[in-house]
Amino acid sequence: MLPLAALAAATLAGALGAAPAAPPSPRPPASSPSPVIELPLGDGAVSLEARLEIRTTGRRSPAAEVTWRTRTDGAVEGWAHGDAWRAELLLAPLPGGARSVQVTIRWSQRADLERAALALGWRGAPWAVTRSLGFAPLAVPARIERGTPLLVAAGPALLAGGGGLAAAELRPRAGGVEAELVLDDAAARPFATYETCLAALPVPAAGTGHVAWGALERRRPLPGAPRFAGAVDRAWVTLYPLAEGAPLLPVVVERWPAGARAAVVFTDHADRTDPRALRAVLWGDSDPRARGAGAGFLGRGLRLTRSFFVHDRQGGGLDDPAARALADELVEAGSEVALHSITPDRDPREAVRAGLAAAAAFEPVTWIDHEPYTNCEAVSTDGWRSGGPYADRELLAAAGVRWVWAAGDLGRGRTQVVDLLGGAPDEARAALYPFPLDPRLWIFRSSMFYDTPAALAAALSDEALAGLEAGRGLFVAHTYLGPAARTTRSAEHLARLAVRERAPGRLVIDPALDAALARLAARVRAGRLASLTWSAAGDRLRALGDVEVAYRPDGAAELRNHGDAELPGLTVAVPAAGLGLDLEGALLLGREDEDGWARLWFDLPAGGRVVLRASDQLIPVPLVPFH
Repeated sequence: MLPLAALAAATLAGALGAAPAAPPSPRPPASSPSPVIELPLGDGAVSLEARLEIRTTGRRSPAAEVTWRTRTDGAVEGWAHGDAWRAELLLAPLPGGARSVQVTIRWSQRADLERAALALGWRGAPWAVTRSLGFAPLAVPARIERGTPLLVAAGPALLAGGGGLAAAELRPRAGGVEAELVLDDAAARPFATYETCLAALPVPAAGTGHVAWGALERRRPLPGAPRFAGAVDRAWVTLYPLAEGAPLLPVVVERWPAGARAAVVFTDHADRTDPRALRAVLWGDSDPRARGAGAGFLGRGLRLTRSFFVHDRQGGGLDDPAARALADELVEAGSEVALHSITPDRDPREAVRAGLAAAAAFEPVTWIDHEPYTNCEAVSTDGWRSGGPYADRELLAAAGVRWVWAAGDLGRGRTQVVDLLGGAPDEARAALYPFPLDPRLWIFRSSMFYDTPAALAAALSDEALAGLEAGRGLFVAHTYLGPAARTTRSAEHLARLAVRERAPGRLVIDPALDAALARLAARVRAGRLASLTWSAAGDRLRALGDVEVAYRPDGAAELRNHGDAELPGLTVAVPAAGLGLDLEGALLLGREDEDGWARLWFDLPAGGRVVLRASDQLIPVPLVPFH
């Protein structure tokens, strides 16, 4: 029998009109249920329709109603409860008549959460920021996730993101808009594990030499994200009063540093690593004297997340002096050394513990599962468990690992640049998310990018990169660039080697692939593209979730970093090309005006605050005109 899902459809009810002339009693009677709230906002009100949805696995609860009261300070608070939770909502007044909307869910017993969301709807023609970070009319449903700011304007109200959200679903509807604010749901954490750990890979089919890899992809999602007694989920957003018809100049926080429009990350897997081949990929030539000649990844100033085995019987692991020297050069050049399990073979817990200790000098923070079909210690196989001979997630977290590959790729079947933050407007497409059972670990996804050098080079075309930039996107390539003929057997893999033999014992990077790297490097130098390691890209996207844009009644906007990570070169965009934009609290590092937008960047330290003002010939222009 399928598990039952408990659905608590808690309706925010009550007439929340203007404050009465006399202060209300501390606990007035609860109002009658109603899906619409007349919420004071600015010098008017907004008819706000709201509902709270909490689903847990294995529980069925009757629909719950929210009980409301108005406090003497003008704040409105409400509460509802289910079998295992109690929800508290607070609509608190802010300067200029804005409202902070806060939702807190407190858990009284263990439950597996499937979905927690607060939906807010109101009337007016909706505009929104969507995945490409443009601000435009919202004509079709759209889902946004981590890395995309929440900003929806319609009629008398602007809804701006705060914190604690995993995603939001924005839907135009007759005469208005609905924004469903997702604290957590299964689509925002799509981690799935292999059903079994195989003793060996299947034998290739007779006459073809191919393994039916698709048949091995039998995976199951985790049933839910556990909540325990005493756990708390919180999120908050802000509603601002809008003067209808007045120009609106929202501040859109972009993803990438110093004005870069998109980011490219190469995550190179350790399979069949040959140190000579890897040196040729990094510097263009396996001859150490060629370092500095301006070819290859490092020679062209590109970043790489390069995974290594700690021990590899073919050589190429971190215990190989030649490979370890290359790992040192990667770190020196600003790239990242990651782990590809400990060995190519199955590693029990004690082998993982010893391997992590042996690799500690490189301080690896990224773990990429190797061969999860047969390597039981893969996080996507048995490593995710809390107990058993191959359970290693506690070991990884204790060793400082914070990023784990999802062991799955988007865009399979074609060699192409895939924007992990793009996709169909309403598609759930989480590129990164917390591991449901342990928030110390975060999961990231990638796109398979393994083909002949000519095919890889063709995929990295200027047209494809320009499209990635237009979408303000992220391409995370899953590559195998370090093998050589010495470590490779099959004809298919031999055709995909990234290096060529120039002379006996000397390898060089394939010219077509190196030309593609030159195209990437040119766009990086021009400031249009960021070349990042995975940890840098992932950490930045996480840190952006701590940035708030707070609009003030005087027309300025405050950018606040509530997190503990600095954001160097934070890029913001305003549809105000030609206007004066002044910063208080930060040094302007750069500005570009393009297609009606002004884009500027500056450093925002942890806990920092920067004020942004707009003007036209010294006359102040409000970014968000309050009513």
